[in-house]
Amino acid sequence: MFISIAISTAMPTTYAVTHAADQFKPSYIPRPSNLPGPESSENARTKLVDSILPRFAVGMIGMTGGFALLMIVIGGVRYLTAYGNEEAAGKGKNQIMYGVIGMIVALLAYTIVTAITNLNIENQTLAPTTQTPTTPAANP
Repeated sequence: MFISIAISTAMPTTYAVTHAADQFKPSYIPRPSNLPGPESSENARTKLVDSILPRFAVGMIGMTGGFALLMIVIGGVRYLTAYGNEEAAGKGKNQIMYGVIGMIVALLAYTIVTAITNLNIENQTLAPTTQTPTTPAANP
């Protein structure tokens, strides 16, 4: 009798626990077709990674290179207008040197960004291979 009571009380709770996960699944609301924008978040992420971020990075690198070029020009003007003043000439030389270093950094950054965006990385998973060990044939 005790066994029948235990089974009868355990059965409904077991059934309720196994089917509770089915009842509380988040609902999927389809996107109306007349709304603008990407079809799914995957397309938005792909567009962001493949087009917007590289363009932004190249634009920022271009502005950095332009600023470095401007500093080279200003340093050259400072050096030319030093009129024998060693301190002003030294500041002009340093400004030219730092402008050239900035230009090199901008060119290297452009090269790195271009190389990374041109990589074709695919999600490749290596499946484990099952090989049966071979045993040498027995000599009779």
